[in-house]
Amino acid sequence: MTIKRLGVTYPAPAPYVFGLLRRAGHWLHRTGLPPAVQRPLLRRLSRWMPPLPELGTALDRLVPTADLVHAFDSSWDGLFTAAAAAAHRHRKPFVVTPLMHLGDTGIRAHFQMIHQVDVYRQADAILALSHAEAAEYARLGAAPERVHVIPMGVEPRPQEDNAVAAMAFRAKYPVDGPLVAFLGANTYDKGAFTLALATAALNRAGIAVHVFYAGPQSAGLAAFLAQQPAAIRTALQDRVRILGVVDEETKHQLLAACDMLALPSQVDTFGIVLLEAGLHGKPVIGAAAGGIPEVIRDGQTGLLVPFGDVAALADAIRRLVEAPDRARQLGQAGRELVLREYTWERTYSALTRVYADVLSGR
Repeated sequence: MTIKRLGVTYPAPAPYVFGLLRRAGHWLHRTGLPPAVQRPLLRRLSRWMPPLPELGTALDRLVPTADLVHAFDSSWDGLFTAAAAAAHRHRKPFVVTPLMHLGDTGIRAHFQMIHQVDVYRQADAILALSHAEAAEYARLGAAPERVHVIPMGVEPRPQEDNAVAAMAFRAKYPVDGPLVAFLGANTYDKGAFTLALATAALNRAGIAVHVFYAGPQSAGLAAFLAQQPAAIRTALQDRVRILGVVDEETKHQLLAACDMLALPSQVDTFGIVLLEAGLHGKPVIGAAAGGIPEVIRDGQTGLLVPFGDVAALADAIRRLVEAPDRARQLGQAGRELVLREYTWERTYSALTRVYADVLSGR
């Protein structure tokens, strides 16, 4: 594989107006104005999402040499629509993986503005990570036969490596009770705040639980914890560890050492970290939102709880803590599911079949 990074730059003072223009686009989408009015305005705004004046020139240089164009993540609609336009100009097949988040209505709006929907409808193939996401594209008017569900995958790793990784993590971070791992952005929408409150509730009830957070935006979580009442802060003292962004080795050590992974998020289209936990044979707890219920088989490989429900999340953690044999059964079932259905080899095979169909005109 050859990777080419485009030498594009922000014009001054673009970084400072980016957020304002992004909000303007979302506001315009919510106005309910006719598409004929919204479309040209949103397309104009999208040139600043992000503002890369040399992007069109770079695409016109590269796209003619390509067999097809594949664009990812429609929330960066400037890149997404520029790729679509370049594919159209040079008559190249166009494949999209929009990565649409299926959280609340406000989050969906980031992926359902009219100029984004136009791209979905015109694409030769849309790759969805879950059936729930695929149904959303069909609802937006994309031809169902052009929508393909291709989940992400993981690279299998020997189980014997897990024991060594777990020992290394526990030696570095000794804890005196069950360890819950959280991997992802440390934000409210990802469920990080809810997990902290659930951990406090358990510790106040005499069930000693530790939670280790790994991922970006840890300052927001730290600020949230600092604002909590004294009783909650006391319950979380020495029970919460915020690691920030970690490398791959530390991530796998944490997954190997933990007793369970909790990712009660409302914004995940899929949740690849759930697969990684399954690969380590760990039970997972997720929110019944977005594409997560397709990855977590409730009662079979893990547990599902309503998003933002502190009591339900605390109860799910308690159930796994108090029934370790059951937790191990869920984790092992999760590992078997991952190895059976969610490896990169399966993903690549499905992807290349789609490419072949698009290139042959089917």
